[in-house]
Order: sequence, then structure tokens, then C-alpha cells
Amino acid sequence: MKRLSLLLAVALGLAATVSARSAVIECWFVEDAGGGKLAKKPAALLLRQGAESPPPRPDLAPERYLKVHAVLTVFTHTPTPRIRMGQDALLDLSFAYVPLTPKAATSLVPGPPPFGLEWRRQHLGKGHLLLAVTPGLNGQVPAAQEGSVAFAAWDDDEPWGPWTGNGTFWLPAVQPSQEGTYLATVHLPYLQGQITLELAVQKPPKVALTPAPLVWAAPGEAPPELLCLVSHFYPSQGLEVEWELRGGPEGRFQKAEGQRWLSALRHHSDGSVSLSAHLQPPPVTSEQHGARYACRVHHPSLPALGRSAEVTLQVAGLSGPSLEDGIGLFLSAFLLLGLLKALSWAAAYLLATQNSTEKKTE
Repeated sequence: MKRLSLLLAVALGLAATVSARSAVIECWFVEDAGGGKLAKKPAALLLRQGAESPPPRPDLAPERYLKVHAVLTVFTHTPTPRIRMGQDALLDLSFAYVPLTPKAATSLVPGPPPFGLEWRRQHLGKGHLLLAVTPGLNGQVPAAQEGSVAFAAWDDDEPWGPWTGNGTFWLPAVQPSQEGTYLATVHLPYLQGQITLELAVQKPPKVALTPAPLVWAAPGEAPPELLCLVSHFYPSQGLEVEWELRGGPEGRFQKAEGQRWLSALRHHSDGSVSLSAHLQPPPVTSEQHGARYACRVHHPSLPALGRSAEVTLQVAGLSGPSLEDGIGLFLSAFLLLGLLKALSWAAAYLLATQNSTEKKTE
């Protein structure tokens, strides 16, 4: 089989493919094996710059090499953007057009050719056209949806190419209903390139633990039930709640014992959800005085360590007044003394006023 020269429009999801380094995409092809049968054989697409010969591949037959010239390349630096709920989404898109031969370029009008750009969203089996633009052309296009804007333009105006362009897409204040697969399509005369981006919307949870900041229990008795409120997060998948006991007899972190359960999800108008985690600790001992119960939450929108809230366990009969307690008592006594003095002054003033009025009357 002789080498062939093919004209292809290549859509890529990684910007590294347009760098000076080579990139290899493993693939396969089907050929006629005779007798009405087809044979599937391995192949590789080597993306590189320059005209040097391809490197040897022992697993591929050299006589079956195909020389491919990429005319239209569409790529992005952010194939899987993660956007916080309520913030603007900026979906990066770039494209490059290289005329097949200098002779073909000189037969055209100098400068980059006109192009069209479409952005669509597919989510839950439904497709929506969000934006369509045709810079340099006078054709009518539908109005942009959901406040979206595209920065559609060629980056340079060399007379005979090659040319690079920008089709970055801006979507304001994204909500959960706007996540999904975004398809960007670049149209050139007789050419088309398309790429997909997976937009995910996230919102980190707020974590609060009650009762706080102290929980009391007598030796041999169980502390009151602990309630960990995990509120206003998205998505609902991937949430994990752990209960920890920090300190105590062993002086280290350990998994808290006791009965635990989760409530049902509560949905909010903005698309976020909340739930509450419950823990009924077992009876405590005097050695657990000063230990801390912690509720740790893990979610895809949080760092690896998650987010936590904690309360301190006070065992009755083992804690004396602290420095803060002494300062609080002193301030309370000082304020009470000042209030009593103010009342005595007011009473003396009213009594003096009443006596003066009686003397004038006599």
C-alpha cells in the first residue's frame, strides 16, 4: 500500500498538541480482508511540526504510513472546567488554520477567511444552541441565550497565513442547570472542526455543629445528641461525613463511637442542597474530659482535608473556673455595682426634688 496524502480537520482537547513537541494518539483502522470480511488493525496518529520522517514503530507496518496535513485545528486549555455556583464561566477556545499549500493560499483573497462559530450545550439528553456568530459576514444569526458572549475573532491578519483565532465563550453567573457538555464548532469554507468541554458547577458546603462550643455530661452518662448541619452545597453526589474524637485518654484522633445517621436532602431554590448528620455519643468517662468531637465533611468542591467543626466535651465535676470565667464574673460584678449606684443616685435625686416641691407648697 502506497503512502497517501490526506486533508483532515482535526479537533483536539489538549493544547499540548500544538506545541513544538510531538504527540501520539493511538487509534485503529479497518481494511478489506477479502471474502467479504473486514480486518481491524492498530494505528497511531502522530501530531508534530516540521517535515522530518516519523519515528519507527515496530508494532506498525511502515508501508501503511499515511501522511496527514492538519488544516484546521480546534483546541482548548480547559477541557473540564470546574466553576463555583454563581460565578462567571470562561470556556477557552482557540483554533488555527494553515492553507494546504502556498499555491492554494495565493489563489484566495489576502487575509484570513471568514468563519462561523457555534456554542451548544447538551445536558440530560437535551441540546440547546446558546450562541452563533459569523464575524465578517452579514448573515442573520439567532440571538445569544442566557447572557452568553463569545470573543470570536482572528488573532492575526497575515496575508497568506497561517492564522490563529479565538472563540472563547463567556457565560455569566452559572447555575446547576447550566452544567453539562458544551460543543464548540468552527466553520470555515469547506471545513469544520468541533471540540467538547465538560462544564461542572460546584458549591462548597457550610459546616456547623451544635450544641457549641461546649457539651456537658456527667461520668457514666451520654452527652446530648450532636447535630452537624451541612448546608447549601452542590452537587449532592460525593459528600462524606466523618465523626472524630480528638484528644481523650489516648491523646490522638480516632473515629468517634456511637450511633450515627443522615437526614434526607433538602433542596433550595438556587439548586443547592443541605442535610444534617447526627451522632449520639456513648456514655463518657472522666478521662474524656476536654476531648473534642469533630464533624469532618468531604466534598468534590473542598480540599483533600475537607472542612470540619468541633465542640469540646466537659465532664461534670472535673472542670474548675477558668481565667475567662473569672474575668467574666469580675465584669458582671462591676456592671452590677455601677447599676446599683446609678439607681441610688436616681432615687436620691427624685427624693430631693419631691422635698423641694413640698417646701414651696407650704
